[in-house]
Amino acid sequence: MRALKPFMTSQGSGLADYASRLGDALARQRADLEARAARAEAEIAIKSRSEFLANMNHELRTPLNAIIGFATMLRDGEEFELGEEQRRSYAEYILQSADLLLGHINTLLDVAALESGKVEIEDEAIDVSAILAEAIDRARTRASAAEVSIERLDECGPVHGWGDPQRLGQAIDHLLQTAIKMSSKGGRILVRAATAKSDWAEIAIRDEGDGLDKEALYGALDIFKETLRGLDRSWMGPGVGYAIAKTFLEMQGGCFSIDSRVGEGTLVQISLPPAAAVTRGSEETESHDGHEQPAEKQHGAA
Repeated sequence: MRALKPFMTSQGSGLADYASRLGDALARQRADLEARAARAEAEIAIKSRSEFLANMNHELRTPLNAIIGFATMLRDGEEFELGEEQRRSYAEYILQSADLLLGHINTLLDVAALESGKVEIEDEAIDVSAILAEAIDRARTRASAAEVSIERLDECGPVHGWGDPQRLGQAIDHLLQTAIKMSSKGGRILVRAATAKSDWAEIAIRDEGDGLDKEALYGALDIFKETLRGLDRSWMGPGVGYAIAKTFLEMQGGCFSIDSRVGEGTLVQISLPPAAAVTRGSEETESHDGHEQPAEKQHGAA
């Protein structure tokens, strides 16, 4: 009877060799799938960015053309026999267009800064109510052009928090601009600053626009999402304002929440930690640096 040869190879057992080859094949397949997924994600990002830039190209040219057109009319006013009221109206159109253009440029700069990861946060104790008042003043021109009113509901008392005054102001700017964009003529934007029971500084901004469904709201938090309507490539929707504001707030250790209902409008609430608590926490950390923390810090407060 012929003797059976052992199931062996020069590299060891045939079973081990097969398992090794199978493992290599699975690793290559996994790497290929990961590469495809990364490529698909990159293609989506490129497409979204291209759509965003195409939209901004239109958004930038529109107010710039208005500025050039009305400035030309003012320069040649004698030729067109413009009256004082017409001159004043054209000057107002130029101011409104310049404000709109500045807003678009700031949006581009904020998006570029966030994508590059070069946004710096300078935390300090800040007067949140004062920063809100300044942002409302900046939004007045655009609100007037859109025939939308901004109403502040709090008593304008001091509301203090801990954060970056510049980034907080930018976040509020984006929220107010978005609220104006989402509002119809004659609509109201209600704004309130308050100190919560937890001592966190809170700001609420509510518009009475058309609101967003869940899918549109999810897209609004994607920094390159817009809603295309019709064949004229008119862009509607909130743009990137919510996404930028949310990012700025979270970078400061703050919170961002949004609730939108179709036909009822959108409510955005942002909050920053209390200045006193943050300052106290920093002092405690410094005083116990290199030493054991107190029992309540180790195990948590009861």
